[in-house]
Amino acid sequence: MKTVLFACLAALALSADPLAPQPVWPGTPPAETLTLKPGQDPKGIINKNGHRADVMIPEFVVWPAAHPGAPIVIICPGGGYFILAEDHEGAEVARRLNAFGCAAVVLRYRVPRRDPLKPWDAPTLDARRTIELVRAHAPEWNADPKKVGLLGFSAGGNLAARVAYTPAAAEVARPDFTVMVYPAYLFEKDQPNSVLREGPEGVVPPKGPKPVPAFFAHSADDRVPAEGSMALAAKLKSLGGSSEVHVWATGGHGWGASDRCPAAKAWTNHLRDWLIDQHFLAPL
Repeated sequence: MKTVLFACLAALALSADPLAPQPVWPGTPPAETLTLKPGQDPKGIINKNGHRADVMIPEFVVWPAAHPGAPIVIICPGGGYFILAEDHEGAEVARRLNAFGCAAVVLRYRVPRRDPLKPWDAPTLDARRTIELVRAHAPEWNADPKKVGLLGFSAGGNLAARVAYTPAAAEVARPDFTVMVYPAYLFEKDQPNSVLREGPEGVVPPKGPKPVPAFFAHSADDRVPAEGSMALAAKLKSLGGSSEVHVWATGGHGWGASDRCPAAKAWTNHLRDWLIDQHFLAPL
């Protein structure tokens, strides 16, 4: 009983209240193609399902760490590049990360899709800019600018893969590690027997620099095939990187940080252990 009580008190001590939302861009975001409607909130609206929609001005919400030198994880909610499921794939994830010693940032990147063929273009710009801002201000949030991670769900997982690995100019901002939870659109087709998207618009890193380490969480019965996570993990390993993959038998898609299934309850515990093993997080 004393052990359980101590663990609960320690988690509470490491949790923090979020700061006020901050803009990703100082003015109009680059490559913006949508026009604001009269009376529309450019920061997005919360729809009837509790998801954020119609984001014209991207923002991020910081959850500082309790102690200096913590890793800081930028969280990209999923939603098919149409909406942002920013509760169970955003704020609740930040709370869990905070509880075991990480700083967290929930990114409200631009949705819906600006380009139906390349829906990740505007979100990629938003995510890279956020990495730059997080590195510049990490000490203010008790975080280490050399321990910046990018965590995404579904479309957000695709975004994390693209920002971390897609071929691009050498000077673009990339995270120090990436976490992909049931990432979508890794394959050319979302089918188990498909192949990874390659080339300038793909998710396969070029040969050369060692890819940053990756953590994957998926369900075997997900409509987005877990084979995509396993294929990208294998490719990263073949290029000199390291990956850890967790696949649960059941759970489906979209469970985030919730009590919906065993995967939803357990994956952040495995992530904590992985961050410790990778020397990003100090043991409690």
